[in-house]
Amino acid sequence: MATIGLVALASTPAISASAACRNTMPDELKSGMAFDRVLFLEETATTSANASIGDLNGDGYLDIVLIKGRHWPVANRLLLGDGSGNFSNARDLGDVEDRSYTGALADLDNDGDLDIVVSNDRPDPNYVYLNNGDGDFSLRATFGQADWSTRNISLADANHDKLVDVIVANRGPLEAPSPNYVCLNLGDGRFERQCRQFSEESATTITSLDVNGDGLVDFVVPSRDGGQSHVYVSKARDGIELEPMAFGPSNAAIRAAGVADFDCDGVMDIVAIHTGNSEGGDGVVERGRNFQGTTIYYGLKDGGYTEGVVIIDSSEMPYALAVEDLNQDGAMDVIVGHVEASTAVLFNTGGVGQFSTIQLGDNDGTAYGFDTADLDGDGQLDIVTAKSGARNRVFFGSYASDR
Repeated sequence: MATIGLVALASTPAISASAACRNTMPDELKSGMAFDRVLFLEETATTSANASIGDLNGDGYLDIVLIKGRHWPVANRLLLGDGSGNFSNARDLGDVEDRSYTGALADLDNDGDLDIVVSNDRPDPNYVYLNNGDGDFSLRATFGQADWSTRNISLADANHDKLVDVIVANRGPLEAPSPNYVCLNLGDGRFERQCRQFSEESATTITSLDVNGDGLVDFVVPSRDGGQSHVYVSKARDGIELEPMAFGPSNAAIRAAGVADFDCDGVMDIVAIHTGNSEGGDGVVERGRNFQGTTIYYGLKDGGYTEGVVIIDSSEMPYALAVEDLNQDGAMDVIVGHVEASTAVLFNTGGVGQFSTIQLGDNDGTAYGFDTADLDGDGQLDIVTAKSGARNRVFFGSYASDR
């Protein structure tokens, strides 16, 4: 069972917590949120890797894209929502069974509807599916190279031309790194034939957002297989000019990272899940590849990051991560999924490394990905969990006063 605590490393500088980003909410609501009602999205378990939420068919209700396969060819699935927490009309995305890891949603051709970008492991190419406006999708293009070991994609307007670009995370061993790329949008659902390499970390996620508040898109790249993690800070508005800034240990094994201002000081922080040393080790250490758990690296006002503040020091291996203000109190919370152990929801209670936790009780299978939205129209955020070796499901959020 994971334990939640506040473990600041000795050399961590003092960080001033602020309540500036917190809204007022009655204490009984802050402490009373639960996710007791569960909806299983499918009858059988598959090797799912990701779930994304959006209104695919333009009916005003949120739908779900389930991304499947990973190393084994499986059809990705679309589930249409009715606004009350029910999903029907499930169908395959495309005609091909893929080795997929991520499905990201955005309007790629500026026609007002959501399109889907799918990342695949080799030897499958990465795909772009365009929406015809009513939730039917056609394969428009491929991007990148079929021999990439692509694990994750994020979407952002990297060069500020008002088109959504694709940032590709590829996993490869330290001795033979598989670089990460930016693939620029040509405007019609196609992308540049030659994507632009910007780093060589072995990565399974990349977060794309403005980290330092200068209006430019930066890239947070955690090292998956024993190297240094970096934030690549953008230096040009009309091109890809990046400057690396290190965070975390030099030999990290970070599967995923998320970005938010957790201590409400106006500076973005990084939360990371460390999977430990897959080759074994002499136990848990706070710095280095053998650490297994969840850590926040707090951003400093003059640039850079603190050493890690551990918020979960766990015997279970963390494998999925999401950041969201689940209880809508103005402070960002954390969701951590594990391998054959319960998902932990950590509610931000203010200060440095201070969270309260609840367990969702989903000890079956491995959590690979999350997305959050109000799926049943009750005003509370719900959690969609993509599982491998267990059924995909929705955890519906509620408060004690609603139950």
